Amino acid sequence: MYCVKVEKVVRHNKDTATLIFDSILPSYPGQFVMLNLFGYEEIPLSLSSPRSITVKAVGETTKALVNVNPGAIVGIKGPSGNPFTPTDTKALLVAGGIGIAPLLYLHDYLIAEGANVHVLYGARTADELVCLERLKSYEVATDDGSKGFYGSVVELAELKPLRKYERIYACGPEPMLRAFHRLLKERRLLDKAEFSLERLMRCGMGVCGSCVLPEGFRVCVEGPVFNAAKLEW
Repeated sequence: MYCVKVEKVVRHNKDTATLIFDSILPSYPGQFVMLNLFGYEEIPLSLSSPRSITVKAVGETTKALVNVNPGAIVGIKGPSGNPFTPTDTKALLVAGGIGIAPLLYLHDYLIAEGANVHVLYGARTADELVCLERLKSYEVATDDGSKGFYGSVVELAELKPLRKYERIYACGPEPMLRAFHRLLKERRLLDKAEFSLERLMRCGMGVCGSCVLPEGFRVCVEGPVFNAAKLEW
């Protein structure tokens, strides 16, 4: 473990914030860190840039992180895990909720590689949509219709010519990913797609077995990014 300082905190809403560190973490989009806010449980978090995490308050540790002040010191293990496979052609990013976090990093990386990137981003309400200013080309969906398409991000994706994209990347809640997996399977596009999965992780290095999928993959080692065709949903 090593330590970094929180240089800046950007609070997007009452439950979500981006913590910007004073150091660049050598990494690739899709990788995660095991983060230790001292006095709290160590947890896995995807990087939203080479020097930031974007986190939503869902438990004791994440609530403390969202409310942390600049100058706080946090412990870091990693970055770890398999990243997304980049492309320099047409890419579609499909995000649900806080699943936007690793896709923000990927978005910036792909654009720097010269890719044509479009984002479909869904949330329950407009207030939960974050970091839209970072996205070059996007459409949003909200469950309550408060912004953009009225419905889920998968329902929005059903209306799109998905075959025109060379690579498709997705991250979000498991029900959303399962529904999107079904859509891609129906259209025979699973081989084009990569999913970033979230699971409870205790160790982050493949020892404890807490993040093993039914297929036998450990999310922390063989993931968190998987080719969609390898998932048996």
